[in-house]
Amino acid sequence: MKHYLISIILLTALCACHQNDDPEDRISQRTVIVYMAAENNLSSYAYDDLEEMKEGSRKLSDLQNLIVYVDRANATTTPYLARVKDGALVDTLYMPEGVAADPSVLKNVVSKAKQLYPAKSYGLVLWGHGTGWIISDSEYPSQAASRAYGGSTGNNSSSGSGRYWMNIPKLNAALVQAMGSDKFAFILGDCCSFACMEVAYELRGLTDCVIGSPAEVPDAGAPFDLIVPTMFETNDQYAQHIIDQYYEWYLAAIKANPNVYYNRTPGDLEGYSVPLTAIVTSQIETLANATSSILNTISDKVSKGGTLDFDNVVFYAIYSSYRYSYDMCQVLKKNAAASDYESWLSAYKQAVPYHRHSNKWMTNSSQLMTYMNNFSDDQEECGDVSMFFPNNYYSNTNPNWNQAIQLFQWNNVIRWQQYGW
Repeated sequence: MKHYLISIILLTALCACHQNDDPEDRISQRTVIVYMAAENNLSSYAYDDLEEMKEGSRKLSDLQNLIVYVDRANATTTPYLARVKDGALVDTLYMPEGVAADPSVLKNVVSKAKQLYPAKSYGLVLWGHGTGWIISDSEYPSQAASRAYGGSTGNNSSSGSGRYWMNIPKLNAALVQAMGSDKFAFILGDCCSFACMEVAYELRGLTDCVIGSPAEVPDAGAPFDLIVPTMFETNDQYAQHIIDQYYEWYLAAIKANPNVYYNRTPGDLEGYSVPLTAIVTSQIETLANATSSILNTISDKVSKGGTLDFDNVVFYAIYSSYRYSYDMCQVLKKNAAASDYESWLSAYKQAVPYHRHSNKWMTNSSQLMTYMNNFSDDQEECGDVSMFFPNNYYSNTNPNWNQAIQLFQWNNVIRWQQYGW
């Protein structure tokens, strides 16, 4: 009888201990989803980046989930979702064949990842081609030459940058549906032209922080072996750490490999890297209002028929000979009164607390290579976030960019139409 009573007491104690365990301790701390739209000419780099992620995953704990969705060209299998853990892909789930540039595919992938790997917080990496805010006025599927994010061929080939793209408002809508009441701690654009004010404002309800480059990113993309552990940091400096690791890696790689990383001649990019930026979305509404206010002070210049001064101002992209995505700090400083600019800059620094500038970077555009030589070399003038300013110059774009820009939520505050556009 005594032994029986002791057994009951021990069993009760064990059950009590189990009941007192904090369920929160067993929930994953963070799930980071890397969405790899690689059914294009980046396909071989997807393989390399997966190897880097495997290496980086060795530093993750069991409560940190690195999840990849991979849609590669020349693949013998359908796209798949997998966890990267301890240097290997595990729990691979093959998904239906689809086009990664389709917003419905993005929504389904993120929803599935959340279902399989719920966590206290989430992060998202958008891997692939990007063109900033550029938008097509047609519905998906679109064969627009350039359309914000994705770039899928749709035929399992690696020829070119892809026929199919999704625009940012559609991308935002898909992610809002997938996330429900949750949001991302960060969205990292490992693609070109992501640090764009129109893009960041569109995504403000989805994420605490937008990280990316306003310029072109080399095909090799982020050094994932370094930044994977950093993406799971929960301190206030994680975005700065990601940017520093990314920036310093290219600074060293360009110097060490001049025959790989160059524009016209080997060595011409030594001392340069990739401009990178973190945008805090909790402060972006204040910045939008401040931007509206400062534009009102130069309404004569931004109105249709006016002329903004863009001489030697850094611009981060050129498309079909059209320069766009100017550095918003440089444009406003060059055209507004000094006192108005200083007031605006205070709001900017709250929304953009950290950035690394590079006055040159790798580009596919021979025109941009030439223009870079004329960029102002005063790094203090650059904010490393791009913004579009309407101009008669764009009247022949298709669609007309002066009207297309108004499809973004950014325009609800800026209201380009009040200036005649």
